[in-house]
Amino acid sequence: MAERLVLLTQYFYPEMAATAQLLTDLAVELTKRNMAIAAYAAQPTYHYRDRLSSREIYQGVHIRRLFSTRFGKRSQFGRLADGLSFCLAVFFCLSFSRDRAPLLIVSNPPFLGWVGWLAGVLLRRKYVLLVHDVYPDVAIRLGYLKERGLVARIWRALNRRMYSRAAAVIVLGERVKQVVEQHIENSATPVEVIHNWADGQFIMPRCKEENWFAQEHGLTGKTVVLYSGNLGLFHDLETLIEAAERLKMRDDIVFLFIGEGGKKEKLMQMAQERGLENVKFLPYQPREYLPYSLTAGDISVVTLERGTEGLCTPSKLYAYLAAGQAILALVGENSEIADILEECGCGLRVDQGDITGAVDALKRWLNEPALLEKMKASARRCFERRFTLEQAVDRYYEILSRL
Repeated sequence: MAERLVLLTQYFYPEMAATAQLLTDLAVELTKRNMAIAAYAAQPTYHYRDRLSSREIYQGVHIRRLFSTRFGKRSQFGRLADGLSFCLAVFFCLSFSRDRAPLLIVSNPPFLGWVGWLAGVLLRRKYVLLVHDVYPDVAIRLGYLKERGLVARIWRALNRRMYSRAAAVIVLGERVKQVVEQHIENSATPVEVIHNWADGQFIMPRCKEENWFAQEHGLTGKTVVLYSGNLGLFHDLETLIEAAERLKMRDDIVFLFIGEGGKKEKLMQMAQERGLENVKFLPYQPREYLPYSLTAGDISVVTLERGTEGLCTPSKLYAYLAAGQAILALVGENSEIADILEECGCGLRVDQGDITGAVDALKRWLNEPALLEKMKASARRCFERRFTLEQAVDRYYEILSRL
């Protein structure tokens, strides 16, 4: 049984990124089950700009923050530099460590798994891969790499070795599993599906009239369309601004964006140029505010870049479900999110860029408040049935304790 585990993740506490919060939850819960956890992470880039201590213990988890560049996610160059420098720092630390505990490796950055493969070959370290986004497939779908190009072929060759040597591969959904299994040559490598989660005791439905955050920001008495998280370059958020313009004559709806990211300035400029008083922007909120900021909405938005269906699943979905929010999904029909909405009856799906479809969906909720309330209740039931923190940790512990 694995009594110790080393977690490799670029983002960790106190980072505000969803990946950081999820992996922090997981590490803390595993320590409660008497598994000693050490986390190798980068210095924060989302919310904290000051360099934090290189070593810290947080709720029993031993954190080691490694040196890496800190350009952030506003440019592709910055993301690449931060990811590569962190991978080099991890490899250096593993090479000079006497610790031989198994590794849990998160695919952020996407080439971090290669470090685990090298550690397996050179140092005989066992490792489990946690795949959030399937690369190079995502880069190919977005047009950054050619399907048959040299970089893509080398990347896939390295991935085949990385996957085949892993003790297990964990993915976030059945559609992602189908893609990953095509890249694995060793049929003995198990691919396990464990969805992301939210803490249902921390985030739960809350009446806006009893929500100080909603009151403070003038959100009571209105239907609030909420997007909370990374305002990233690859999220279809312009559709929301266009929808807000078409609905600007209605005084019963507000569009609220909470977060930072490479697209925030563009979105703010679009709203300003159109004179949209029904659009609000707020910065990232402290973690302790999440039970109130997430429940200040009624309809929460999840987006995927066109073509990336089956390759990634936005983790914000699970927090929205925990908060009892109806879901407006700007995604293709062949996606894990579309499957969940259809199975649970907790939201509506619209193709990316379909402004008319988004407006029609929002008008339907505005004109049928009973339907909106029904979907909000269905969202929480769906969460409790399938996506709680306890359910996810049970599965992780089952897999990791076998190492």
